[in-house]
Amino acid sequence: MIHSLEEKLISKSLTKIEKLIANFFYHNENRLYFLTSTEIGEELKISDTSVIRFVKKLGYSSFKEFKNDIRRQVSEKILTPTEKLSLNEEMLKNNNLVGIFLESINKNIEKTLNINNLEKIEKAISLILKSRKKFVVGFKSTSGVASFFGLRLGFVLENVKTYSLNNSELIKDIIDIKKGDCLFLIAHPKYSKTYQLLIEQAKTMEASIIIVTDRAVSPVANLGDVTLLTEVGGLSYFNSIVPTQSLLEFILTFISRGLDENSKNRLISINKFLNQNTK
Repeated sequence: MIHSLEEKLISKSLTKIEKLIANFFYHNENRLYFLTSTEIGEELKISDTSVIRFVKKLGYSSFKEFKNDIRRQVSEKILTPTEKLSLNEEMLKNNNLVGIFLESINKNIEKTLNINNLEKIEKAISLILKSRKKFVVGFKSTSGVASFFGLRLGFVLENVKTYSLNNSELIKDIIDIKKGDCLFLIAHPKYSKTYQLLIEQAKTMEASIIIVTDRAVSPVANLGDVTLLTEVGGLSYFNSIVPTQSLLEFILTFISRGLDENSKNRLISINKFLNQNTK
């Protein structure tokens, strides 16, 4: 936020009051996004009109637009749980929490599916289907969706291995990745340094690489053949995993449209064994 503010102010001459407001913004970055113009005015002992005029001088049409921009910029950082909770404090107090929650989830899913054009998704699916071995990897917050995706993918395709733990078994197996194989990596904050090691190994061996991550500036984004982005912003102290789950389900659904006879027979056989195992 500070760098953005510097860019907006670089060509502007400021009055004494405007300098006072600018200085306040600089030193209150972590709490600025949930202060009102009135509260800022009270702290500075100036009118809220002066605050509103200042943000309009920065190019915003209103104080609300200014706060929305701050919220966007703050959300682009990797926030601590406490910062996330503070960011959403006002919304969490709303009596219609169910409605707000559903709206947030639906918006994130829609954004996730829209930001990844069908061409990119089809390219990712093509790489999966063409590959000999599929290495599905996701640690920490993505361990659950990695397990879900790897298991369901393995119902219809051979040679799918899933790794939801960062351990020696993964390192042992990834050493054997080869040209014609595929690394499917799901990475959300906080990012593991192991992810980049896996990508380097896959690149060295000329294997295909598909990355699912939460932002274009993620440390693993654009390091593979395809990068798919998900919107993980939540309403509380944790990121939302639902949009990533939805994207993975969409990929599995898309794959299921064109299953060959071998894949269908594999699914039938696995289902038969699963049914026998539950009796």
